[in-house]
Amino acid sequence: MKRAKTKRTIPPLAPNASDEEIVKWLTKYDLDERLAAGVSEIVEDRSDIDRLLQEALFQKNTIQLSMRIPPAMKAALSRLARQRTTDAATLARIWIAERLQQELETRH
Repeated sequence: MKRAKTKRTIPPLAPNASDEEIVKWLTKYDLDERLAAGVSEIVEDRSDIDRLLQEALFQKNTIQLSMRIPPAMKAALSRLARQRTTDAATLARIWIAERLQQELETRH
């Protein structure tokens, strides 16, 4: 005889949660559980994100983004950048801009 799934109580994510806490929370509670508990929702209107992405493509580089990547990924990125006579950070920025543009195009 199968047991009925019991609905878990899922605490809402704190607004000031760190990246580590967000990852832990998302890993612990899957999307279906979060939707059923009412702590997450699917938002269809992405116009605010689309506007931000469009604006981002034409702004100057004034903000720094620090991220950790595996050494092999950095080595591959650096090698590809050298082949294109640029540096790894510039190539990564170009790729991010291209991907943002793709995201905008697929939404419209």
